[in-house]
Amino acid sequence: MNKTIPIVMLCTAAVLTTLALSGCNKESVSAATPEAAQTPKHLSAFLDLHKEYCEKKYDNPDTLKLSLSKEDKLELAKDFSGVYEVFVDKVSFAISPEEDGCTTDVMVMTEPDKELFSFDEINTALIEGGYISTGDAKSRKDMGTDQSEVMVIQKKYISPQGELTTLDFPLNKKDKYYMTLFAEKFTDAKREIKEKVINKLRMASINLIKA
Repeated sequence: MNKTIPIVMLCTAAVLTTLALSGCNKESVSAATPEAAQTPKHLSAFLDLHKEYCEKKYDNPDTLKLSLSKEDKLELAKDFSGVYEVFVDKVSFAISPEEDGCTTDVMVMTEPDKELFSFDEINTALIEGGYISTGDAKSRKDMGTDQSEVMVIQKKYISPQGELTTLDFPLNKKDKYYMTLFAEKFTDAKREIKEKVINKLRMASINLIKA
Protein backbone atom coordinates (compact mmCIF):
# COMPACT_ATOMS: atom_id res chain seq x y z
CA MET A 1 0.00 0.00 0.00
CA ASN A 2 1.35 3.49 -0.89
CA LYS A 3 1.52 6.02 1.87
CA THR A 4 1.37 9.77 1.34
CA ILE A 5 4.67 11.46 2.27
CA PRO A 6 4.28 14.90 3.86
CA ILE A 7 5.37 17.84 1.65
CA VAL A 8 7.83 19.12 4.31
CA MET A 9 9.68 15.82 4.34
CA LEU A 10 9.96 15.83 0.55
CA CYS A 11 11.37 19.35 0.53
CA THR A 12 13.85 18.53 3.28
CA ALA A 13 15.03 15.45 1.41
CA ALA A 14 15.45 17.46 -1.80
CA VAL A 15 17.54 20.12 -0.05
CA LEU A 16 19.78 17.51 1.60
CA THR A 17 20.26 15.72 -1.71
CA THR A 18 21.21 18.98 -3.44
CA LEU A 19 23.73 19.84 -0.72
CA ALA A 20 25.25 16.37 -0.86
CA LEU A 21 25.63 16.50 -4.61
CA SER A 22 27.05 20.00 -4.41
CA GLY A 23 29.60 18.83 -1.85
CA CYS A 24 30.63 15.94 -4.09
CA ASN A 25 31.06 18.25 -7.05
CA LYS A 26 33.27 20.58 -5.03
CA GLU A 27 35.44 17.67 -3.98
CA SER A 28 35.70 16.52 -7.58
CA VAL A 29 36.73 19.99 -8.77
CA SER A 30 39.26 20.50 -6.00
CA ALA A 31 40.73 17.08 -6.61
CA ALA A 32 41.03 17.72 -10.34
CA THR A 33 42.42 21.24 -10.06
CA PRO A 34 45.98 20.31 -8.96
CA GLU A 35 46.23 17.77 -11.77
CA ALA A 36 45.01 20.30 -14.35
CA ALA A 37 47.55 22.84 -13.09
CA GLN A 38 50.51 20.47 -13.40
CA THR A 39 53.28 21.47 -15.78
CA PRO A 40 53.27 19.37 -19.00
CA LYS A 41 55.92 16.64 -18.75
CA HIS A 42 57.83 17.76 -21.84
CA LEU A 43 57.91 21.33 -20.55
CA SER A 44 59.26 20.07 -17.21
CA ALA A 45 61.91 18.10 -19.08
CA PHE A 46 62.86 21.17 -21.13
CA LEU A 47 63.18 23.43 -18.09
CA ASP A 48 65.11 20.79 -16.13
CA LEU A 49 67.63 20.43 -18.98
CA HIS A 50 68.01 24.20 -19.33
CA LYS A 51 68.58 24.54 -15.60
CA GLU A 52 71.03 21.63 -15.48
CA TYR A 53 73.20 22.83 -18.36
CA CYS A 54 72.50 26.42 -19.38
CA GLU A 55 71.85 28.00 -15.99
CA LYS A 56 75.16 26.76 -14.56
CA LYS A 57 78.09 29.13 -14.24
CA TYR A 58 80.90 28.79 -16.79
CA ASP A 59 84.00 30.94 -17.00
CA ASN A 60 84.05 31.08 -20.80
CA PRO A 61 82.66 29.36 -23.94
CA ASP A 62 85.43 26.76 -23.93
CA THR A 63 84.55 25.71 -20.38
CA LEU A 64 80.91 25.31 -21.41
CA LYS A 65 81.82 23.18 -24.44
CA LEU A 66 84.17 21.00 -22.39
CA SER A 67 81.54 20.50 -19.67
CA LEU A 68 78.87 19.44 -22.16
CA SER A 69 81.26 17.06 -23.92
CA LYS A 70 81.80 15.19 -20.64
CA GLU A 71 78.10 14.64 -19.92
CA ASP A 72 77.24 10.95 -20.31
CA LYS A 73 73.57 11.45 -21.16
CA LEU A 74 74.31 13.98 -23.91
CA GLU A 75 75.32 12.94 -27.41
CA LEU A 76 76.42 15.00 -30.37
CA ALA A 77 73.49 15.58 -32.70
CA LYS A 78 73.98 13.88 -36.05
CA ASP A 79 72.84 16.74 -38.28
CA PHE A 80 74.08 19.73 -36.28
CA SER A 81 77.73 20.49 -35.62
CA GLY A 82 78.61 21.25 -32.00
CA VAL A 83 75.06 20.62 -30.75
CA TYR A 84 74.34 18.08 -28.00
CA GLU A 85 71.15 16.03 -27.90
CA VAL A 86 69.14 14.00 -25.40
CA PHE A 87 65.85 12.15 -25.92
CA VAL A 88 62.98 12.26 -23.45
CA ASP A 89 59.97 10.07 -24.35
CA LYS A 90 61.28 9.90 -27.92
CA VAL A 91 61.38 13.71 -28.19
CA SER A 92 64.73 15.32 -29.05
CA PHE A 93 65.98 18.13 -26.81
CA ALA A 94 69.17 19.97 -27.75
CA ILE A 95 71.77 21.94 -25.80
CA SER A 96 73.92 24.28 -27.90
CA PRO A 97 77.06 26.00 -26.58
CA GLU A 98 77.31 29.49 -28.10
CA GLU A 99 80.10 32.05 -28.17
CA ASP A 100 77.97 34.33 -26.01
CA GLY A 101 75.89 31.83 -24.03
CA CYS A 102 73.91 28.60 -24.00
CA THR A 103 70.74 27.56 -25.82
CA THR A 104 68.18 24.85 -25.09
CA ASP A 105 65.76 24.01 -27.87
CA VAL A 106 63.00 21.61 -28.91
CA MET A 107 60.49 21.24 -31.73
CA VAL A 108 57.23 21.93 -29.89
CA MET A 109 55.14 20.03 -32.42
CA THR A 110 56.49 16.58 -33.30
CA GLU A 111 53.17 15.07 -34.39
CA PRO A 112 50.29 16.59 -36.40
CA ASP A 113 48.06 18.72 -34.15
CA LYS A 114 49.97 17.66 -31.02
CA GLU A 115 51.76 20.51 -29.27
CA LEU A 116 54.13 19.63 -26.43
CA PHE A 117 53.33 22.88 -24.62
CA SER A 118 52.21 26.42 -25.39
CA PHE A 119 53.82 29.85 -25.12
CA ASP A 120 51.56 30.72 -22.18
CA GLU A 121 52.59 27.54 -20.37
CA ILE A 122 56.34 28.10 -20.68
CA ASN A 123 55.98 31.82 -19.91
CA THR A 124 54.05 31.00 -16.73
CA ALA A 125 56.51 28.25 -15.75
CA LEU A 126 59.51 30.56 -16.17
CA ILE A 127 57.98 33.32 -14.05
CA GLU A 128 56.93 30.82 -11.37
CA GLY A 129 60.50 29.48 -11.49
CA GLY A 130 62.00 32.86 -10.57
CA TYR A 131 62.48 34.49 -13.97
CA ILE A 132 61.64 38.18 -14.20
CA SER A 133 59.96 39.53 -17.33
CA THR A 134 61.74 42.56 -18.82
CA GLY A 135 58.81 43.67 -20.98
CA ASP A 136 56.06 42.63 -23.33
CA ALA A 137 56.51 39.86 -25.89
CA LYS A 138 57.24 40.98 -29.46
CA SER A 139 56.63 39.18 -32.74
CA ARG A 140 59.18 38.88 -35.52
CA LYS A 141 59.78 36.91 -38.70
CA ASP A 142 62.33 34.11 -38.96
CA MET A 143 63.20 31.19 -41.24
CA GLY A 144 61.96 27.65 -40.61
CA THR A 145 63.80 24.39 -41.27
CA ASP A 146 62.08 24.21 -44.66
CA GLN A 147 63.34 27.73 -45.52
CA SER A 148 59.83 29.15 -45.28
CA GLU A 149 58.83 32.21 -43.26
CA VAL A 150 57.76 31.65 -39.65
CA MET A 151 56.19 34.13 -37.24
CA VAL A 152 57.95 33.98 -33.88
CA ILE A 153 57.03 35.53 -30.56
CA GLN A 154 60.04 36.69 -28.57
CA LYS A 155 60.17 37.52 -24.87
CA LYS A 156 63.10 38.45 -22.65
CA TYR A 157 63.66 37.67 -18.98
CA ILE A 158 66.27 37.97 -16.27
CA SER A 159 67.06 34.50 -14.93
CA PRO A 160 67.46 33.68 -11.21
CA GLN A 161 71.23 33.84 -11.93
CA GLY A 162 70.86 37.40 -13.22
CA GLU A 163 71.46 36.48 -16.88
CA LEU A 164 69.49 37.94 -19.78
CA THR A 165 67.46 35.07 -21.22
CA THR A 166 65.51 35.13 -24.48
CA LEU A 167 62.60 32.89 -25.44
CA ASP A 168 61.74 32.44 -29.14
CA PHE A 169 58.45 30.58 -29.64
CA PRO A 170 56.92 29.90 -33.09
CA LEU A 171 53.35 31.07 -33.65
CA ASN A 172 52.90 28.96 -36.79
CA LYS A 173 54.69 26.07 -38.50
CA LYS A 174 55.59 24.68 -35.10
CA ASP A 175 56.89 21.51 -36.73
CA LYS A 176 59.35 23.54 -38.83
CA TYR A 177 60.97 25.74 -36.19
CA TYR A 178 62.94 24.96 -33.03
CA MET A 179 61.68 26.79 -29.99
CA THR A 180 64.71 28.18 -28.14
CA LEU A 181 65.58 29.49 -24.70
CA PHE A 182 68.90 31.32 -24.80
CA ALA A 183 70.91 32.36 -21.74
CA GLU A 184 73.40 35.14 -22.42
CA LYS A 185 76.50 34.25 -20.41
CA PHE A 186 79.60 35.55 -22.16
CA THR A 187 78.88 39.11 -23.29
CA ASP A 188 82.48 40.16 -22.68
CA ALA A 189 83.74 37.15 -24.65
CA LYS A 190 81.48 38.07 -27.55
CA ARG A 191 82.83 41.64 -27.50
CA GLU A 192 86.43 40.39 -27.43
CA ILE A 193 85.77 38.10 -30.42
CA LYS A 194 84.32 41.02 -32.38
CA GLU A 195 87.34 43.16 -31.50
CA LYS A 196 89.73 40.43 -32.68
CA VAL A 197 87.87 40.11 -35.98
CA ILE A 198 87.92 43.88 -36.47
CA ASN A 199 91.63 44.02 -35.69
CA LYS A 200 92.35 41.21 -38.17
CA LEU A 201 90.40 43.02 -40.87
CA ARG A 202 92.18 46.27 -40.04
CA MET A 203 95.62 44.61 -40.24
CA ALA A 204 94.65 42.91 -43.52
CA SER A 205 93.63 46.23 -45.06
CA ILE A 206 96.86 47.88 -43.89
CA ASN A 207 98.92 45.08 -45.46
CA LEU A 208 97.03 45.47 -48.71
CA ILE A 209 97.74 49.20 -48.75
CA LYS A 210 101.43 48.58 -48.07
CA ALA A 211 101.59 45.98 -50.81
